[in-house]
Amino acid sequence: MSMRDSVQPETKLTERELDVLKLAANGLRNSEIAQLLKISEYTVADHMKSVLKRLGATTRVEAAVVACRAGLLG
Repeated sequence: MSMRDSVQPETKLTERELDVLKLAANGLRNSEIAQLLKISEYTVADHMKSVLKRLGATTRVEAAVVACRAGLLG
């Protein structure tokens, strides 16, 4: 069983990380996410790096799938 298969729903992401992840899961690019959240693209990228690490994912798509399966996306 890989780490991403063992993510629990209680996995903690910050509110902003969840915001970024939800928008990324809907197909938005970093520039679009930054504009919507009124933060820099660099900040979006930092949040995504944190999300990937916390969820044990290597791509945005994988992070979205892992988060969805763990019940983190609503």
